[in-house]
Amino acid sequence: MSGWDGRVSGVKPRPWRVGSRTLGVTQDGNPLPLIMGILNVTPDSFHDGGRYATLESALRRAEELLAAGADILDIGGESSRPGAESVDEAVELARTRPVVAAVVKAFGCVVSIDTVKSGVARAALDEGALILNDISALTFDPMMLELPQRYGAGVVLNHMLGTPRTMQAAPHYGDVVAEVRDYLMGRIQLLAALGVPKDRIAVDPGIGFGKRLADNYRLVNEMESLDVLGCPILMGMSRKSFIGKTAGLETSDRLIPSVALAVLSALKGASILRVHDVRETREALAMVGAVLG
Repeated sequence: MSGWDGRVSGVKPRPWRVGSRTLGVTQDGNPLPLIMGILNVTPDSFHDGGRYATLESALRRAEELLAAGADILDIGGESSRPGAESVDEAVELARTRPVVAAVVKAFGCVVSIDTVKSGVARAALDEGALILNDISALTFDPMMLELPQRYGAGVVLNHMLGTPRTMQAAPHYGDVVAEVRDYLMGRIQLLAALGVPKDRIAVDPGIGFGKRLADNYRLVNEMESLDVLGCPILMGMSRKSFIGKTAGLETSDRLIPSVALAVLSALKGASILRVHDVRETREALAMVGAVLG
């Protein structure tokens, strides 16, 4: 593909500046959706917990994801599945720092650190990570706010109600799209006041993070409404439980529905697709892109 131009909504992917790199633009200047491959080095993540908990297995998985076409590797050491408890910072550091360092050294790829703790984030950025992916939108740890500007890092602002332990207790919205958009706008404005421009900020509506089934559907269906924020849009729906709550998909392994959601998001102009299944997503995008020309 030479580019992807938001064929469903008219919204186009936006470039994302992380460190000294600008991601998501081809040599001819056309924007493309980026694929962020998920690498959880945790014992308890909902889909792949325990599979890549050693340095050796994590490095093998990183190599697989990159060979499959991942543009970014998102490394996380604490599960954010519904009901998950927080882990001690020292434990999360021990899980993530060696992996980040080894992946950057071995592959020189773009690495994102998935954490809500400034100590974990700082260590990863010191080891060469270029992106800070915080599911709390930099609210759980106030020290997070100083890191994007200090390191020149890209940042992902995610919308969530409560914490992973409480977020699905009783979520409620009057207008979920407007409320998510307004919340993210407030966080963008705060970062702007700290010197972080919009082209370094990706916004994530937080599918499954304190959302009812209908809320998830609506946020996907109206994803393009977030484009007014002026930032790249990240969509992370891979293998999530709302897929299994969809009529007819109760026994699905969620792979095919996840790829379908990724393609739909790309057609609507998403800039980043956060997925477990990189090869399948890349092939689906290539096929649709070839047909669209």
